[in-house]
Amino acid sequence: MRVLLIEDDAEISSLVVRDLRGAGYTVDAVDQGWAGLHAALGTEYAVIVVDLRLPDRDGLDVVRDLRGRGIQSPILILTGRRRVADRVAGLKAGADDYLIKPFALAELRARVGALQRRSGKRAEPPAFVDVAFDEEGAEALVSGRPLDLTRQELRLLRLLVERGGHIVSKRLIEETLYGFDEEVASNSIEVHIHKLRRALQGTGSAAIIETRRGVGYRLVKKTAAG
Repeated sequence: MRVLLIEDDAEISSLVVRDLRGAGYTVDAVDQGWAGLHAALGTEYAVIVVDLRLPDRDGLDVVRDLRGRGIQSPILILTGRRRVADRVAGLKAGADDYLIKPFALAELRARVGALQRRSGKRAEPPAFVDVAFDEEGAEALVSGRPLDLTRQELRLLRLLVERGGHIVSKRLIEETLYGFDEEVASNSIEVHIHKLRRALQGTGSAAIIETRRGVGYRLVKKTAAG
């Protein structure tokens, strides 16, 4: 699940990004309205979080532009404006929820999750051969037994399961696992694939990760010969 954060306060942005990534989201963070609009036009987000006081324009205008461009992702407004009239203006502009600063990260996380569920973006947990996910998508299972995976490994496995049998390019993996501002080591994908292979092998799973050199990876069913 990918979240877009449009927030120019570096400290708040850093805290929110760290918290949401820890909860399993991929987060793209930008600090200006135009950058947020550009990101939303090129990527489908589960939720968009918008601060109202941005350096280049008012956040309400950003929300109106998002809706005017046909962006349907749920929008959560962050602001220090406390008047009821301000909240009403935000909702009329097209926002779905409103959170007043200062706020608890746990509440922000809960509101993001609620908006995602309300929008119907959460699909049925994917499955491939004997690999499946729990209802919340927070745990991977092999024949009903949980796999011990890191956050990145879990997201990588989900991507491979969702596209079971089809090749997933390294570029798509990087875009799925990392936000705009995250550094990606040259061998990070290979390391994640290696660890994920070991985890699957350790459970005796019938699903194996196949490498197509120069192309990408795919999840396939182990053959009798394999």
